[in-house]
Amino acid sequence: MSLEKLKSQFPKKGLAKYFHQKGLKSQRELFPNGGGPQDDFLYGFLGLIYDGVNNLGDIKQKMRYIFTTTMRQLVITDKNVDEYLKIAQLKEFVQINNKDYITLTKEGRIYVESCYLEIQHESYWLKKFLSEKAVMGITALFLVILSTLKIITGLQISSQGMITDGFENLTDLIKVGIIFIVSLQFKKDKLASIIILLMMLFTGVGLIWSSIEALIFPMIIVPTVQGFFIVFLSITLNLGLMFLKGLVGKTSGNLSLISDSKDSKLNMLISTGVMIGLTFAIFNLYFVDALIAIIIAVIVSKEGIEILIEIIRKREEFDLSTLKIFADTLYDNRLTGYLLANIARESFDRETLLLKFEYGLNSGRKYYNGFADFFYKELEGKVAGKYLDTLTEGGYIKCNDNILELTNKGRENYLKLKQLERFTHKQHLREGSSKKMYGILSSIICISLIVLLILFGPSIIESVNSWLASL
Repeated sequence: MSLEKLKSQFPKKGLAKYFHQKGLKSQRELFPNGGGPQDDFLYGFLGLIYDGVNNLGDIKQKMRYIFTTTMRQLVITDKNVDEYLKIAQLKEFVQINNKDYITLTKEGRIYVESCYLEIQHESYWLKKFLSEKAVMGITALFLVILSTLKIITGLQISSQGMITDGFENLTDLIKVGIIFIVSLQFKKDKLASIIILLMMLFTGVGLIWSSIEALIFPMIIVPTVQGFFIVFLSITLNLGLMFLKGLVGKTSGNLSLISDSKDSKLNMLISTGVMIGLTFAIFNLYFVDALIAIIIAVIVSKEGIEILIEIIRKREEFDLSTLKIFADTLYDNRLTGYLLANIARESFDRETLLLKFEYGLNSGRKYYNGFADFFYKELEGKVAGKYLDTLTEGGYIKCNDNILELTNKGRENYLKLKQLERFTHKQHLREGSSKKMYGILSSIICISLIVLLILFGPSIIESVNSWLASL
């Protein structure tokens, strides 16, 4: 039975009970040192054998181009495959017959089936989490919490930037409704995106106006521990929302979500400005809060206007791959390293390299499901081609007689990426005791810190606030 046929037996609920009934093993049992099958090329090696690829030479050829986004290994080499084989033999997952013919043992089949079903289970929930509706629900919840905390704290410390940021978060709830109704319900994605960008520009203009007033009529800002904490929380949450909305917008092709990720970027930068303003307020330099807010509003408004003009000019479907967002970092380093490494070890023309990448990505999707590309359907087509074009324009790759080659700059970059490479299969050669001890010690430290904060937190905060007020 192939792994794809096994997929039809995958239970969306009651996975632990199913594993017990079938004699399979949990992720904790398979990976006592941490991680999981999504970080493990040994599983991909055994998966090929499970699917009937039994010759070592054939396995090496098929693993050569496998691509997944979650791993920091640039490419799989023949040497790597030999290492996978040694580990598999050590764990008694495989047996070798004559002429390099490899088959799985009972333990090997249990390992592959357990890993595969674990991947299907996690990908199922990952896809739900990375859905447009889920992102909108998470955004709405965070906005309500942040806006309430910011407005209350902003009034307490007289920070115009924080109060404005709080009300900006409240207006963002309207944007959530616009995306849900206009984009998701009525499928008018471009219209929803234009409305969101216009609202973002309106917020930017409003922030500039209120900050100019604050410059002319400055108010005393009282920095407090609570204020710094809420601003830090706002930066962190908005950074997460910017990444999540950008990622889901790109993978689902939703332009309004990408536009909203730009708005989260504005909120994050405003909060960063408030943090800077609070810091300077300690030294009685109250004008910095408003000055930073003006600079941020101008920069982000300029970016919003450029995107808006480009969207309006395009009568046909807008090319989302042309928009640069923070979530692109998820693919940039991984795909760049993959392309450079393949050019460094083999001679390819452009078309052949992209075909090899497409084959490798589809192999990754087969064995690693959503962890191969986080459901980015267009990654193997024009997106990969544009990455290749960017590397060529940046002077990392040159074309010599239709064959792609690395330039000196490209080779230097490739060697730097090689130094950051991490081979996840080596975790199978480590003992789990040190990892468990590290987990126990971390838990003890965290619990101790929480207890200390509960007992002494209020008095510490009061003391720090008194010290800040005395400066």
